[in-house]
Amino acid sequence: MFRKHQDEFGQLCHDIRTHVVPNPRHIICSVTPGGGKSLLPLIAAAQLLGSVAERICWVVPRRALQQQAESEFISERGREMLNHTNLIRRASNEPDPCRGLAGFVTTYQAIGMGNYYLKEEFAHRRYILFLDEPHHVEEGGAWEIALSPLVQRAALTVFMSGTLERGNKKRIAFLPYADSAKGEQIDLSGRQVPVIEYSRRDALTDEAVLPIHFELMDGTAQWIGRDGATYSTTLSTANKDTSEALYTALKTQFAVQLLDECVSHWVEWKNAHPRAKLLVVTANIDDAKKYVAHLSKEGFRAAIATSDDSAQAQTNIDNFKTFVGVGRKKPVDILVTVAMAYEGLDVPAVTHIACLTHIRSKPWIEQMIARATRFDREAGPWSEQIAHIYVPDDKNICAIIDAMQHEQVSAIKKPKGEDEWDVSDEEMLALLDNERASSEERNAIVPVGSEGKGRRWNRVGHIAPSGSSTQSAPTRTPSQQEAALREQIQKRCRQIDWNNFGSKWGETNKRVVKYFGKQRTQMTLNELERVNAWLNENFGS
Repeated sequence: MFRKHQDEFGQLCHDIRTHVVPNPRHIICSVTPGGGKSLLPLIAAAQLLGSVAERICWVVPRRALQQQAESEFISERGREMLNHTNLIRRASNEPDPCRGLAGFVTTYQAIGMGNYYLKEEFAHRRYILFLDEPHHVEEGGAWEIALSPLVQRAALTVFMSGTLERGNKKRIAFLPYADSAKGEQIDLSGRQVPVIEYSRRDALTDEAVLPIHFELMDGTAQWIGRDGATYSTTLSTANKDTSEALYTALKTQFAVQLLDECVSHWVEWKNAHPRAKLLVVTANIDDAKKYVAHLSKEGFRAAIATSDDSAQAQTNIDNFKTFVGVGRKKPVDILVTVAMAYEGLDVPAVTHIACLTHIRSKPWIEQMIARATRFDREAGPWSEQIAHIYVPDDKNICAIIDAMQHEQVSAIKKPKGEDEWDVSDEEMLALLDNERASSEERNAIVPVGSEGKGRRWNRVGHIAPSGSSTQSAPTRTPSQQEAALREQIQKRCRQIDWNNFGSKWGETNKRVVKYFGKQRTQMTLNELERVNAWLNENFGS
């Protein structure tokens, strides 16, 4: 069943398509991390392609998320829910980024390095532009300049994030702001642009994310200040010196002790929950290497992921995601990372996080915590799952925890007193029962008939399919299929060079380019298949 924000977004798309509401230029979707915003581009594609727009462009913060976005469009669950057969592919600033598909996914970095081809693409086709986690785009920054022509030319731009604020407190590009009691904030009133919100409270009610158990560990830090004086304090009692105390403590044995406490509880938890995985977030690469060595010495399968451009880092993440291993390697139970895994890493099996970084930006911390709050469908009932977050007991992290307490229907337990909860068991059950009942009523399915040749999104936001799709979901993304075909063609060309042209390397490739008029890197999947067939036809299989 669709969640509240997915229902609302689907209904809005339906109303735009059927001219019930005028087509807005912008939509803001404020969705708590882990709430399921990645289904929104699929809903827009199913509802709006062919009427409001021709293609989808999905922009994500990092390359690792491109593969996840591509995979969303081939997921069997999404295809069943929306009865769609749309596909998108990974691309950068290159000609024909869609290659005949419903759209493409790229990164802010790729657009920032050059947007010539994308400006041409947006000038010739109507696009729905999805800016995923737009807090990465600072108002007045280089990425805003590169994105502006695309935003201006897009038929519709959707901003979707659970972190609608920047760590440096500067404005996010393209979004409307208004004065409030807390100062200038993004205007989510809906007066300037349509707004769809899905809070952590909503997600807990829908059992879409997990409640959190925080373990806070206190420590002592001693350092020499810039004035030459020696300072000493505990983390929990530090006031104006909190940042210095935290930075110092994490350079001592305190950090290893916090990690060991987290690992100890994770091992105990894993005995009863075999899928459980542990994520360790560090301050820098040197620390990450130190903790991997420490964990390996203790006999744990730990790996490091510290660079978005590192093939080894991506391999380690893939091994962390799986339970069977990748490429003959054993699966990784513990992943140690600096930053690349904190945002967008979708591994529902993560049950524990050891926070060993001094960063205390609220949006950064919330995104990090969200890596452990995914509901793992393979790990049993929602009621038996919980996220365990181990953090230093400093004033800044406690302020973030306190803010989260007010936003969620759950309890946060501190290490003082094993059974101390902010809400009693009876009160908790009553709250959850009441909110689940209202959620069930809100999501009741109302049968509706078909509308013309398409689908109709009814008033509670569910798709009434006009006919079931007979096409099975692909097992590989378009980019994976393209890469496999290009490799196959390359091997075939080398074989033909050897057999037919006396090892004159590149001769077969020249003939391919001459016959088809383009490089293989610019070919569609169908064109690559035709190249393969042409080689077999002219040079034997």
